[in-house]
Amino acid sequence: MNIRRATPRDAKALVDHVKAIVSEPVRTAPLDPDEVIDVSQEKALIEQFADSPRAVMLVAEEDGRIVGDITVRCISPRRALEHVASLGMSVHSGYRRRGIGRALLDAGIEWAKSIGITRLELAVFADNAPAIALYEACGFQHEGRRRHFVRFGDTYIDDLVMARLLD
Repeated sequence: MNIRRATPRDAKALVDHVKAIVSEPVRTAPLDPDEVIDVSQEKALIEQFADSPRAVMLVAEEDGRIVGDITVRCISPRRALEHVASLGMSVHSGYRRRGIGRALLDAGIEWAKSIGITRLELAVFADNAPAIALYEACGFQHEGRRRHFVRFGDTYIDDLVMARLLD
């Protein structure tokens, strides 16, 4: 398994990856399958990340296939908030519980530290026990719960706000 920065040539593979994630029976992302951006939009997003000194998009690749991703981006250019970044990540269902999520998270944390981030935060569905366990194992702490934050049809899902202070 290799973790590396996403490049524009990854756009189609990343779109396919996200489509697979949002099509899983258990929801882990606040996105419906018909809301996944197209390849040209994904390529533009990757280019934005590549051009930004305050954001990174990394992918986990195994046997030539993208099986996970993480994005880390600063929440504001303002001096008072320039030390804070948020992250989002996913791992394909067939590759979970193999250390890929941990490796992506470790790489994202190291990148954040390298640019002076001292607070890293995320939101996770409150019913996503495996992801919550990973974040806790990596030092993230619960900071709050947003009730009925995501809605799929008639079903509401709470999400948890978690954060880690970086050394």
